[in-house]
Amino acid sequence: MFESEYVLLVIKPKIDLILEDGVESLGDLTKKFNSTFECKVSKNRVTEWLKVLGYRVSRTVQIDRPHQPRPAPAPAPAPAGPRASEYDRIDQPARSMPFNFPAPGAVFSNVPMPGFQE
Repeated sequence: MFESEYVLLVIKPKIDLILEDGVESLGDLTKKFNSTFECKVSKNRVTEWLKVLGYRVSRTVQIDRPHQPRPAPAPAPAPAGPRASEYDRIDQPARSMPFNFPAPGAVFSNVPMPGFQE
C-alpha cells in the first residue's frame, strides 16, 4: 500500500550509498545491498525498486575477438583551406560522368513499325 513511499524514503538512500562506490551489474548491486544491510533481497525486487525510483539501467556489451589487432584510430581531417568563391569556379570546365552503356543496335528495334504487323 505504501510501497512507493517506503522505497523513496527508506530504500533510496541505501541504494544511493551503494551506487556511490560503483557497481558492475544488477547482480552486483543486489549482492552488495544484501551484504551491506544483512538482508536477502532478490534481484527482481531491486529491479522493481529502481523502476519506482526512476533509475535507468543500461547495459554495455563489448566483445573482443582473440588474435585480432584493434583498428588504428582514423587520422584527424586536414583543416580546410580558403574556399573558392563562385566566380573562381566559373573558369573551371564542368566535369561530366563517363557513360559506359553499350550503344543500342537500332532505335526502337523491339517495336514493330505501323503497317508491318502480321
